[in-house]
Amino acid sequence: MEIQRLVDQLNRSFSRNAWHGPAVMEILSDVSAKQAAARPIPNAHSIWEIVQHIASWNSIVERRLRGNTVNETTAEDWPPVRETSVPAWQKTQAALQQAHETLVQTILQMSDPQLETKAPGQDTSIYVMLHGLIQHDLYHAGQISLLKKF
Repeated sequence: MEIQRLVDQLNRSFSRNAWHGPAVMEILSDVSAKQAAARPIPNAHSIWEIVQHIASWNSIVERRLRGNTVNETTAEDWPPVRETSVPAWQKTQAALQQAHETLVQTILQMSDPQLETKAPGQDTSIYVMLHGLIQHDLYHAGQISLLKKF
């Protein structure tokens, strides 16, 4: 039962019906490659960098759920944007979608009692880690919303 609730909240924050406002994918729906690559605030991350960061953390958490101890590198935490073409932006968004879907499928294979176990290499439970990921995605959704206004 709790697994289903977590997946529902994860999906709401990512793609639809988020209580706070637009979910991550709703916010990204009209972002162009040019807008994603822009850096309207000096020394701040671009939308593109944030999207890669969200995807990376979905992958990191998914690997932890499969039992791996993951100590992310700086390059994995904030992957560099190497190309800013329209196809590259489409590929980045597809990678974000895939990372989310893989994470959801891994969560759905778990049982509620597993949520109380510690995540590999972490001091917190899987339950807390998953709620943290939801909070993480929403935090960055807010950043993207602000960057779009510039």
